[in-house]
Amino acid sequence: MKHAWLSRRFVAPAVARASILALAASLTAPALAQNKLAQNNQPPADTQDANTLADIIVQARKVSENLQNVPVAVTVLSGEDLTQRSVQRVQDIARFTPGMSIRPASPTPSALSITLRGQVQTDILATLDPSVGTYVDGVYWARAYGLNGDFLDIESLQVLKGPQGTLFGRNTTGGAIIINSNNPVMDEFSGRMSLTYGRFNEFQATGVLNIPIVKDKIALRLAGQRLSRDGYTTNSVPASAVSAVAANNAAVAQAPFTGSPNGVKFDNRDRWNFRGKLDLMPTENLTLRFSGEYFRMNEVQPSRQMVLATTPYTATNGTYSLGGTSAIYAGVLNGGPAPTSAANAGADIGIGLPLLNAQIAQLAANPGMASMNEVPYVYAKTQTFGFTGILDTSFGQIQLITGYRKVRSYAGFDLDGSQYPIHFTEGQQDLKQYSGELQITGTALNDSVDFAAGMFAFHEKGYDQSISIVAPLINPVTSQFYGLINNDSIGMYGQATWHITDKFSFTGGLRYSVDDKGLDSRNNNYNRSTGLTACSLFPAPALNIGEVVGPVQCSVRRRASFDGWSYTAGFDYKPVDGVLLYLKTAKGFRSGGQNLRAPTAAFLIPFQPEIAYSYEAGFKGEFLNRRVRLNAALYQTDVNNIQRSTIVANPSGAGASATILGNAGKARFRGGEVELQALLFDGFTVSLNGAHVDPKYIRYADLGGDRSFERFESVAKWQFGVAGDYNRDIGSAKLKLHADYAWTGKTPTSSYNWVGNPGGAVNTQNDAVIAATTRKAQGILGARAAVSFMDDQYELAVFGRNLTNNRDYVNSLLVAPVGYVSTTRFEPRTYGVTATAKF
Repeated sequence: MKHAWLSRRFVAPAVARASILALAASLTAPALAQNKLAQNNQPPADTQDANTLADIIVQARKVSENLQNVPVAVTVLSGEDLTQRSVQRVQDIARFTPGMSIRPASPTPSALSITLRGQVQTDILATLDPSVGTYVDGVYWARAYGLNGDFLDIESLQVLKGPQGTLFGRNTTGGAIIINSNNPVMDEFSGRMSLTYGRFNEFQATGVLNIPIVKDKIALRLAGQRLSRDGYTTNSVPASAVSAVAANNAAVAQAPFTGSPNGVKFDNRDRWNFRGKLDLMPTENLTLRFSGEYFRMNEVQPSRQMVLATTPYTATNGTYSLGGTSAIYAGVLNGGPAPTSAANAGADIGIGLPLLNAQIAQLAANPGMASMNEVPYVYAKTQTFGFTGILDTSFGQIQLITGYRKVRSYAGFDLDGSQYPIHFTEGQQDLKQYSGELQITGTALNDSVDFAAGMFAFHEKGYDQSISIVAPLINPVTSQFYGLINNDSIGMYGQATWHITDKFSFTGGLRYSVDDKGLDSRNNNYNRSTGLTACSLFPAPALNIGEVVGPVQCSVRRRASFDGWSYTAGFDYKPVDGVLLYLKTAKGFRSGGQNLRAPTAAFLIPFQPEIAYSYEAGFKGEFLNRRVRLNAALYQTDVNNIQRSTIVANPSGAGASATILGNAGKARFRGGEVELQALLFDGFTVSLNGAHVDPKYIRYADLGGDRSFERFESVAKWQFGVAGDYNRDIGSAKLKLHADYAWTGKTPTSSYNWVGNPGGAVNTQNDAVIAATTRKAQGILGARAAVSFMDDQYELAVFGRNLTNNRDYVNSLLVAPVGYVSTTRFEPRTYGVTATAKF
């Protein structure tokens, strides 16, 4: 094996050795005091005049710097910003970040599909790495499962745009999200308690406590949050509606709902979140930070609605074939003949299609209603532990950042969104990751050079599985995908900024990354009629072992290694005080991986790394005595071997499907972003942002033929947002008003785009499929009004989210082999009141 030395026997000892060396260095180093607020990634106290915009501190180059001095496009939201904008979950930040969109992933709403500058992770799997990396308190969170959690005691959220391959590793071809929670404060006993009550019986309680145990030596910070809310969607199905899952099915994580699903409420909230941080300072220049975080969600969601049922259509390129299983099955359940011939299939569609269309029209007219034969469920529990050692030195700082994260999640739901048991799917994941990073930052050559260098090691193991049941009365086969993963990665990086003059600087950096990825695939098809299991990836006699999702008898092992260089290079120039101009280029590396859901051996081939080359010009400026701040960037990103997923027909049974990952040739993304903030008069600040991206396939073809005409899934060409904040003292009280509006242009939710066969039959449903898989242009309005007393010690606020009650479709999914499009909607208007007390 090309990189066999990247086995578990190497990565774990490497992390351990780095830990020991860093700790030894910290215990023997002299006590050289530095500015600890900056060095420990805490922003300096706000000393700004009320008549100027406050400084914004970011860690885009691994150290704390003023945003206006950093030649990187960054959108920043402070903890206070998150509160003012009523941001609860990670997915909400896209409304305030130009060039970004976030939606819950189709396999599970506990995970997120993030798009930034046109780059997107099109499927959520343990074998597919993200294009936008997420770092929480310095630790890389490799998987999106459990990422759609709630913000708790956050100091800042930063979105870095464009390839970040030098300092923030591989898997950041689109950018990186940095989430920093508040650290313990050594000399302050303080706390905060807030209670929220809102529409749909929304209840949220948040508590934060900071305890200085030994002055200037030991401090503890604890935070906890409880969120619950009733469902807002009512299920309406006939008494005859039944689950596609047998009551004794041992393969699923949660047994089918007992009783009638009619009248059940969907889309509730039930979440717990806790975090603890302990800081020890044995010497003046050494901080030892221990942290732990727990998150759990257990909810009845998501409600889906069928919006289109298709009739069979066979294209010359099988990628664009449409199935009719959904209509056929609805016909069979309502007296149609079994679909054993083309004529019978036509008869079934003749019965089933009008029934589905009638239900589709009923659902379209009532956003608060669902009609699902299944009661959907989603569960996620994450446990994250970390240790960070921070040593201040005469030249800068040495940090050792280690982390362990365990994710257990599962979700099962009615994917087709109809009252008939057409398509049930469930996924389960149990994953563990271990990571360690040794990081050195500082200055050299009489402060003319700033540098950052480090090493990173990562190990991941666990399993990712899913099952799919399609039209159970006419297709007795359950498709089962199960993969044991064993991944290792290491990286080494270095970056430096040379201040050639006081106004002119050059930045250059390199990173080398190696990934060694193993998959033990046990994909199979279980026949519910015969009780026999057939292995998918090789021919063998059927197994009489009952329904086992991952039978070892079907095991096929694959291992592949991927490596690549990333770089960044650029110049920045400050012609006058308060203005920064920069030009930069960067290369990003997104690792390849294995095809976990391969339905046959022909698809069990690894997909290759995705390589992004970015070119960017930026402007940052502050004007009118720092009352106006304008940041803008223009970019082009060329992506080779762009990674794409395709839903294909599974030969296991009628209408069954599987998702295949591959490389899509080359794509080009051009665009720009602008953010403007202005203090118009005392206490009133307005913020504007906008983004445009123009995506294009340069080449994209597979064995089926040309695909370069496809649409770019989850990429909105236009976005803009506006927000206003007004703060005013009224006697001993303070009034705080906020309003924001975020608009996103129409967005494809599927790549499907097929007019017809050359010289052959015309696809009469192409326009309908495109319309059903295009999210309309839409805006979201939010507001908050608060009054605080006694120097912000007490606050009472009212808030509203989605005040215009936009219930448009937001996340449509085309399952062409089965023959339907289903979708979810925006959450309805919510409002409530929050009371906060600080001490």
